[in-house]
Amino acid sequence: MNSLMRVRLNTVLDEGSFVPLIRSEDTELVGGTGCIDGRKVCIIAINPVASVPLDPFEVLQDELALLEYAEENYLPVIHLADRPGRVPMNTTAIPLSIMRTYIEPRGVGSVFTKFARLSGVVPRIAVVFSPIATTLTYPVAECDVVLMTKASGMSLARPDMQHLMTGEAASYEAYGGAEMHATVSGTCDILCDTPDDALQAVKKTLHSFPSCYKERPPVFKPRDPNPDARLPSPLTLAYPYSRFDMHDLIETFIDQDTFLEHRALYASELITGFARVNGMTLGIIANNSLHKGGILFSETCIKLASFAALCDSFNIPLLFLADLPGFMVGKESECSGIIHHGALVFSTLANLSVPKICIIIRKAYTAGLYAMCGTGFEPDRLLAFPDAELTIYGTRAASKLAEESGLTPDEIRAVEKAVKATADPRRHAESGYIDGIIEPDKVRIEVSDLLERAYSLPLKRTYPRRILCL
Repeated sequence: MNSLMRVRLNTVLDEGSFVPLIRSEDTELVGGTGCIDGRKVCIIAINPVASVPLDPFEVLQDELALLEYAEENYLPVIHLADRPGRVPMNTTAIPLSIMRTYIEPRGVGSVFTKFARLSGVVPRIAVVFSPIATTLTYPVAECDVVLMTKASGMSLARPDMQHLMTGEAASYEAYGGAEMHATVSGTCDILCDTPDDALQAVKKTLHSFPSCYKERPPVFKPRDPNPDARLPSPLTLAYPYSRFDMHDLIETFIDQDTFLEHRALYASELITGFARVNGMTLGIIANNSLHKGGILFSETCIKLASFAALCDSFNIPLLFLADLPGFMVGKESECSGIIHHGALVFSTLANLSVPKICIIIRKAYTAGLYAMCGTGFEPDRLLAFPDAELTIYGTRAASKLAEESGLTPDEIRAVEKAVKATADPRRHAESGYIDGIIEPDKVRIEVSDLLERAYSLPLKRTYPRRILCL
């Protein structure tokens, strides 16, 4: 094995734990088992500087053998994706010599199938080190968490074919670069500066997952929250139309340095990520008014549904922090499929099996309440901060509607007062529509109680819950 592959394996795996399961020469594919912090995984690594030539079809047979081994033994899959040295990125060869890989039942299509059938069975974590194209991309995109280095990229067509087929003169970075996939397409879940950063992030990512769907995530030694974390000011929490960064609130109740954000640069109006509270893992879905007011767009819905399904598949309880005016409206939003994508969210949330809690931070207007696992979606606990508003229209929207209806200023103020009164969470708590009022500094206690109950119950999972690639 060459020095590059040794460094990669030694960085991501515990020292001396790698055991090859396929031919061990310096070939295009390196694979076997190893341990990450003592947990056994299956590793599949493309070797970009192989010195021993091998028929592409034989490489696929090795890859299939590794995937089958992972499935049979319920091992997480770590896929280190790179471009083989024999595959140029600047030109597209006429692939007559690899026709067998295309047409054979155990060819490329079978690799796609094997990666997909591991969905919801074991965690699949991919790292992309360099620009890759065509059939190398789909196994990566099928994984649960995709990490890309800033120097990497992915595209269905190489640059020359892209130009030939479309006539477009766009740069590779514009249509295939890692930053584009992190911010626009959403294919990249975690963007890393360097290969070493990406390999270290693999370890932190695996900490959030069990080894398979039949287990719970591992429990770690508890940590206190970041002592420098501060709750938003009472004025901010009392005024639903100001902007604030929900990350600040999250840091006040999670174990310090445990937050791993998922798709941080994509649809930033929604925060999704893994964290721990008292050493126990949970998934967090939170609106972030700092970006686009926390409104739900089509891409926001995709991000929400994808992350919720991922957590549900691996027994990770969910916390929803609601602070949103609802779904985006207008021509552009409707044309993007907001109704379809909203339905995707509702269908996903309605079928969750994990424990879940929803806390309304400042506001949950219109169907936004439902999109954050609120009323009707059977959260284990539905709570609200003291100054939160639960209503169809906020006071600002109600005021505009009243004004357009020709009401007098006094009548408009009366409408605003009535809306404010009906939106009061205390009223909903008294009616039994929500479970209660929670003070901002009590979130950690509430979440910890939910997690302790969740982790104390025996798992009854008898089949995997598949995850759509969204």
